[in-house]
Amino acid sequence: MDVKSILLTALAGGMAAASLPLTLAAAEPEQADVTTAKPHDYRFRRAKQTKSIEPYSTTLFSADRNDVYTLRGEQLHATKDSIAVLKVNPAGINFGVVTFGKKGSKAEIYSALLEDVRVMNFDTKRYGQPTAMTYAPDARSVIVAAGDGIYFLDTRKYEPFAKIQNVSITPRNMVTSPNGYFLAASEGDRVVIYNMEDRTVRKTLNIGEKVNDMAFNPESSEFAVLTDDGVLSLYNTRTFDLRKMVDNLGQGLACAYNFDGKYVAVVMNPNNIAVVNLLLDSDREYHENEVGGITDVSFFKDSFDNTLMGYNTTSSIDAKRMPHLKPYYNKLIDDEVGRKMDEWLKMMPGETMDEYKARVTEESRMRQRRLFEDEIATDFAGNLLAGATMSLGSYDRANGVLAINFDSMPTIYLPVPESDVTSFHNAGDLTLTDVQYGVMPDDTFEIVYAKVTNAADGKTYVYDNLMRAEMDYMAADDAISLELLQQQQMEEIKLQEVREKVINEAKSMNVISDHTNIQVDSKVVPDYDSNGNKILNYQVNFSYNVEPEFSAVEDFGPGKYHVAESGAASSMLNIVKEAFEGDFKQYLGSDKKMKVRLLGTADATPIMRTIPYDGSYGDFADEPVYIDGQLTTVSVDAKGGIKENPQLAFLRAMGVRDYLEKNVQGFKDMNTDYRYEVNVSKDKGSEHRRITLELLFVDAY
Repeated sequence: MDVKSILLTALAGGMAAASLPLTLAAAEPEQADVTTAKPHDYRFRRAKQTKSIEPYSTTLFSADRNDVYTLRGEQLHATKDSIAVLKVNPAGINFGVVTFGKKGSKAEIYSALLEDVRVMNFDTKRYGQPTAMTYAPDARSVIVAAGDGIYFLDTRKYEPFAKIQNVSITPRNMVTSPNGYFLAASEGDRVVIYNMEDRTVRKTLNIGEKVNDMAFNPESSEFAVLTDDGVLSLYNTRTFDLRKMVDNLGQGLACAYNFDGKYVAVVMNPNNIAVVNLLLDSDREYHENEVGGITDVSFFKDSFDNTLMGYNTTSSIDAKRMPHLKPYYNKLIDDEVGRKMDEWLKMMPGETMDEYKARVTEESRMRQRRLFEDEIATDFAGNLLAGATMSLGSYDRANGVLAINFDSMPTIYLPVPESDVTSFHNAGDLTLTDVQYGVMPDDTFEIVYAKVTNAADGKTYVYDNLMRAEMDYMAADDAISLELLQQQQMEEIKLQEVREKVINEAKSMNVISDHTNIQVDSKVVPDYDSNGNKILNYQVNFSYNVEPEFSAVEDFGPGKYHVAESGAASSMLNIVKEAFEGDFKQYLGSDKKMKVRLLGTADATPIMRTIPYDGSYGDFADEPVYIDGQLTTVSVDAKGGIKENPQLAFLRAMGVRDYLEKNVQGFKDMNTDYRYEVNVSKDKGSEHRRITLELLFVDAY
């Protein structure tokens, strides 16, 4: 089995998304010098000083002056020139380097799976001397700054397909935002932000100090610039206006966001790293390394999904477990509230539009959102009182409230009649029940409701701060007008009518039975475009499930991938055709943009003999695809056939694209961005062979 097959097998089994010799969870190669520095920390010895590190999934790539290595010390590339830039393909299959030597600079791409196998050599005679490079987040293009421009090359044939002309700086570092909107390039004390969609200048930042590093947060909502004076400047990516500055960060050598964007690790000097909570200024921890030589830092995961902070020293690459980093509660709560509100905003079975308008008002939306927020926050908070120290504060006669202090939470002000105050002798007499929590902007918890019983007089007092701040729902980023909600619900009714019509026809033709359940739902999704303008997208989801004992008959049989071979899949896609060639055809058009998410699944039954592939969808070589959530690649062609379950699941997803473009009028002409996802179940059985489709019509309203 070759290295790529090992990679696919590991992904299919839910293991680390990198070839086995590269990961922390893998068996240790004989040549690797790996020790455990502390429990759950790792040290990977190096003979030479590492200059930079780059993460991919559960591993790190590293470069010293002349060599590129895997985390466990396998050499991937050696050169006599000086390596100035190392960038890893987001799909993990190769890496790019920019080197400087006596004959000038070079930009090259090498395989990450085989030693010193070059897959691209940038044409310097034609395009000029390269100074920086990076990858697009979808792994479909590589970006090289050279001469007087920035070139975009596809990652299939490495041919330039676009260029940013007359670049005003000579980029030394470039980074892209995870959403694919922005390219940031820096030189000296200047940063230029480019819109990657139209390749125009979005913003020029004249920082005033030498820029040492840049990073976008995982949500692409924030951009960080780290300068030589130890200041981390944070910019809102809607406007690229300065939002916040974090100082006292030493020499400010390098920075990296953690996975939820709540923390940033900053290399302060060769011996120290600061991990800064961007939501709470007082929350800052320091990691000292006596060996020194730290120049770079990054976060990555081990195969058990633990967060690690990796950094280089003069003699090693160290990986430190970071289990104490607190979750980004505001984000988690907001995501869960969003899911609950989506359900609450749907018309209930049998509900008329008049009844819907009476139930869903601006006031009721605000109230319901607050209820969800406090409910979810309380679940996250757990029993914070158990570890808290409580004390009595002063009594405010003017407002009739008694202060009750906590060492780990804000003070609450309990309404207490003045005549009862004398019965409050000490905090030990107080018992709090029915406690509810909220989350503050700094991501810490506060009590928003509690019943307080005083054992001294047996009375119970109620603290109620549930409406602690007036919510202006319509001013919020996720605001959707009532009129649009009502319109979307009317369209939802039409969707369900189409669904019922197609399902009944399929049943009458014995294509499916009552044992197949096809689901269709839709919603309006607020967002911002690459120019910072608020837009409203229209999202429609299609999925199905088949009762296990009927799956082999009504869904994909073993080794099958054509849509026509699944009654459930073909019926689902007929709903798409019926809807978007009928009442919903206004969403299609050559001047409109759409994002399509295709998920193909497979079960864990091993493929013992190669399954023939007829080539009907084309041949694929290193096609970017998400396997169990991790971006990697899949290759499959008619000559080699189907040997692995990820290939089979991928072809099921490709079958959906093929159907849509061939059978739904107007679909092929759209400006469409496809995202392929693959999931291979750990279990065997036909019920794990599925396709799922998500259509997102961009700026639909």
